[in-house]
Amino acid sequence: MASKSVNSESGASRPRSVDSELPTEPGPEQPEASGDDLVGRITQEFHQAVAIGDELIGSLKNYSELLGLELALAVKSLPALLGSWLLLLPAVLLSWVSFSLLLAWVGYSVSGVPLVGFLVLFAMQITLLLLLWFSVKRYRRRLTLPESRQQLKTFVEDIRDEFSKPNTTKKPRAEPAQEKAE
Repeated sequence: MASKSVNSESGASRPRSVDSELPTEPGPEQPEASGDDLVGRITQEFHQAVAIGDELIGSLKNYSELLGLELALAVKSLPALLGSWLLLLPAVLLSWVSFSLLLAWVGYSVSGVPLVGFLVLFAMQITLLLLLWFSVKRYRRRLTLPESRQQLKTFVEDIRDEFSKPNTTKKPRAEPAQEKAE
């Protein structure tokens, strides 16, 4: 037995039987439905449709309130997010410098020569600079939209070629019959 839920005035859902909504066909043991029964059933179905509409409107109202509250929370969270991003950059830089110093210290400890530690630190920083330089070059190239520019160039060339070559698909015009002057 399936059931639907209907909101009560408190907003809580209470089960409603589907069997009460199904029209019953008169069987051999049931008499034909009279006009009053038909009007009663139509009235009942109308009230059920109105209740479903009210439930839908209530759900939409609740959803819009939730959406508004959530948007307000998101807007209030925006400065905190921006601040976190701004604090994240120095933290990442400090972590990189600390890691570089650790490797430099290990290089000094293993070799016993301070110059090796400095060279390890310098090599780490140069490696980072090279990686960032190649990343900047790659992203700068992407900003020039190379594939779109190539597609546009190909399109323009195709149009030029189409208009510059003679059109062989047209039928030649019939020349007027010339009278032979004899």
